[in-house]
Amino acid sequence: MNGETGLSPEMMKVFETLPGLYLVLSPDLIMLTASDAYLRITAKKREDVAGRHIFEVFTPGARDQGGRDVANSLIRVINTREPHEIPVARFDFPDPADPAVTRSSYWRTSHTPVLNSRGEIRYIIHFTEDVTAQEVARQQLTASLEEQTRSAAKALQMSNRMEKLVREIPARIAILSGPDWVFEYTNPHFEAFFSQRSLRGKPLLEAMPELAGHEVLKALKHVYDTGETYSGTEMRIPMVRQDGGKPEDHYFNFVYQARYDENGVINGILSFAYNITELVTARELLQESGEEIQATNEELKATNEDLYQAQRNLQKLNEDLEKRVGLRTSQLLAAREDAIRERDRLNAFFMQAPAGICVLDGPEMIFELVNPPYQQLFPGRNLRGKPLLEALPEFAGHPICDILIDIYRTGKTFEGKEVMVPLASNDDGPVEERYFNFIYQAKHDIHGMVDGILVFVFEVTETVLTRRKKEENEKRFRFLLNAIPQQVWTSRPDGALDYVNQVVCDDFGQPMEVIVGSGWNEFIHPDDLGDCLRKWRHALEAGTAYTVEFRLRFKDGDYRWHLGRALPLIENGQIAFWLGTNTNIDIQKDNEQRKDEFLSIASHELKTPLTSIKAFNQMMQRTDDAERLAGFAKKSAGHIFRLEKLISDLLDVTKINAGKMIYNMQPFSLKQMLADTIESVQHMAPSHQLILEHAEDVEYTGDRFRLEQVVSNFLNNAIKYSPGEKEVIINCEVERDNVVVSVKDFGIGIAEGDLLHLFERYYRVDNTAMRFEGLGLGLFISSEILKRHQGSFWIESQPGAGSTFYFRLPLDSHNVAKAKRIGNTFYQDTTITITYYERSHRIYADWTGFQDLDSVKNGCLVLLEMAEKNRCSKIVNDNTHVLGSWSEAVDWVSGVFFPMLEKAGITHLAWVYAPNVFSRLSANKAAGVAAGNIDTQLFTALSEAEKWIDNR
Repeated sequence: MNGETGLSPEMMKVFETLPGLYLVLSPDLIMLTASDAYLRITAKKREDVAGRHIFEVFTPGARDQGGRDVANSLIRVINTREPHEIPVARFDFPDPADPAVTRSSYWRTSHTPVLNSRGEIRYIIHFTEDVTAQEVARQQLTASLEEQTRSAAKALQMSNRMEKLVREIPARIAILSGPDWVFEYTNPHFEAFFSQRSLRGKPLLEAMPELAGHEVLKALKHVYDTGETYSGTEMRIPMVRQDGGKPEDHYFNFVYQARYDENGVINGILSFAYNITELVTARELLQESGEEIQATNEELKATNEDLYQAQRNLQKLNEDLEKRVGLRTSQLLAAREDAIRERDRLNAFFMQAPAGICVLDGPEMIFELVNPPYQQLFPGRNLRGKPLLEALPEFAGHPICDILIDIYRTGKTFEGKEVMVPLASNDDGPVEERYFNFIYQAKHDIHGMVDGILVFVFEVTETVLTRRKKEENEKRFRFLLNAIPQQVWTSRPDGALDYVNQVVCDDFGQPMEVIVGSGWNEFIHPDDLGDCLRKWRHALEAGTAYTVEFRLRFKDGDYRWHLGRALPLIENGQIAFWLGTNTNIDIQKDNEQRKDEFLSIASHELKTPLTSIKAFNQMMQRTDDAERLAGFAKKSAGHIFRLEKLISDLLDVTKINAGKMIYNMQPFSLKQMLADTIESVQHMAPSHQLILEHAEDVEYTGDRFRLEQVVSNFLNNAIKYSPGEKEVIINCEVERDNVVVSVKDFGIGIAEGDLLHLFERYYRVDNTAMRFEGLGLGLFISSEILKRHQGSFWIESQPGAGSTFYFRLPLDSHNVAKAKRIGNTFYQDTTITITYYERSHRIYADWTGFQDLDSVKNGCLVLLEMAEKNRCSKIVNDNTHVLGSWSEAVDWVSGVFFPMLEKAGITHLAWVYAPNVFSRLSANKAAGVAAGNIDTQLFTALSEAEKWIDNR
């Protein structure tokens, strides 16, 4: 070691004799020498330390923080070449009296480098001072202060927590003081309910005079006199929420509990009330909300700050530390006692609260506080002092565990409503699905760190199950109402409409919300509205059945007759709601009108020939002239024939309606049948020449008599509606395995509006220029006869130019059309060809030849299947090649097929008319009645239809 860095013997002797504890270290931390005092205190000899590394002799233990601090300080001095002081460090030395025993001591240590002329370290002076006695005294005082601080802080925390929960509970809490029940305290929920009234400091009946005479006063007096807790459920109490307001009925669940002073004497009442008006009235679901509460105790907070300040200044305490600590301790003890009293008061308050409250402590969430209502949720289980998952193992894996962990991590509050939790009431009991409303709120220590969770809970299992049962019943009820094929509706007890079924929405073309919002007045015919309202008001006032006939406007703008009925549902002597139906009686009304017209016509038509026969009979009695008698007899025979025809038609209609029309199917010559019928009618109609222009000689199997009746009816109609004309032309041709008979006249013609109705019962063409006799039954009877022969009929007519009546009979009704199919892109039989065009993504349907209900159904269903499999939304429906009419399928197409198309996703339909007017009218009827949401356009040319749909 050179002289630049070493120590002279004189300097070493100086260091060795210093009274303090000194070490002299080389830059490499080799101990050069030590003071005698240092060797004594460490029980070392000089030869044990000289020339050895400091940490070879004094090796820091794994838990020796003091040794590690010395090492770090030395490294810092070597690196910075500046002195460094370690405030206080702990060292473990062998006891001089017993080296096998290690004793702990506390030292304040400093390291000072001595530099040479080049600024390099020559050696390091290590000085340490024993401050064990002072440090032990300080630690004891600090520990005492910390314990007092923790106790006061915990009391403060519990006080704040309890106060915060009181303000946060979603119940209306009040404290009534003295025998006059003066409002001493009301929580925010209570004050919010009476936000416009001043309550605090006033006796109950002065603050709420509307309670005078109410049974709730008896309950309060009973609690105050006896100390017995009183619980009320669903009690109706008239409350005035603002000064000068009117009482309104509210429903409460509540608990009244006596409050006692320090001598056990009752001095007030604690009130817990829950407003359940919405639940009782079943108009809104139970609502609970937690509000963020901000309230602090400024005096305790200032005290806490003083404690922190005192702790920071502990190192600077002088000889009067004991006195100051004692004074501070006395203050803290007084504050703690206050906090403890407040804690005990609030603890008693919460232990009596009707809501379930618990406190979960630490990350393991140990049940620290459990009040009786919370414990009653688990009557057979011990919770307090146990971790959550040990006390309630069924929580494992439930989302609530994740929620609690997140609250502990983030400090955020969580509110749950009607959360299903699988829980058992007893340790060995079955796990049940139970529902709770709850609030989870983090609690914090004095440093603001989360150290637990506050839990506030209500079990609402019964409420949830009751409501769900009600919702399920209502869902079933609505399902049943929607399944009824007539208009069904309900209204509130005051008559306000609150529900209509889907039939009403479909009929009116409006969603339920719009219909309910506007009410029936928007849709009832103005002429019927007054009578409806009068009868409805009477039913509401009397609580009796409601019945009325009125007209309702449908989505097509037409009014249709309905029979409205409604009955009240009575529950507990009160009307719960009204259930009503509107039955469509438009057809009945129309039939009634036609029946009345028919009876008038029948009376006239039957009376006329009878009157004539009677007159001719009287004239025959007055004359003996043979020629005149013969004339009268002939005219009487004509009227008798007419009377027989009218009676025969009435009898046939009766048989048709009863399904008792008998058909005698036998083969016969159709040509001969036509000739015989023409000859028979010709005798009765000498004014017209009936010409059989062409007739195929076809053998047909059917009821000859009934088909003669059809031909005779067609001929008589042609004669009747062509006065002044001379000819009626008859043809019979075979076309595509069908025989087609036509009867052409040159009379007045028939307007398009009458064509589709001609084959209906009692329908008669009315011409402004003349009236024609008859009951309007002939064509109806003819249509029924043709249907029984799988035939069809149609008319072509032009007003002023005449009409042609057609009927078709299949020659082989059992012939089944053979179909050709290529995948999902092509289908063909004798009545239809269907092609899917992938490029334009549309379907083309080409109907061909004569159609009936069976062929229309088969073709439509194949068309629908192809559209669904190709996910096609556009169809061209071409009727250009249709022969005759398909009117008997109109109702099926409009009522069944169009809804099926809409359900399958068809959005655009281009319909090309058939050549004859009768088919065109059928198309108009089908598309007009049931197009729904399908964009349907009718065309006379295929090219126009394709152009339109390809642009869609």
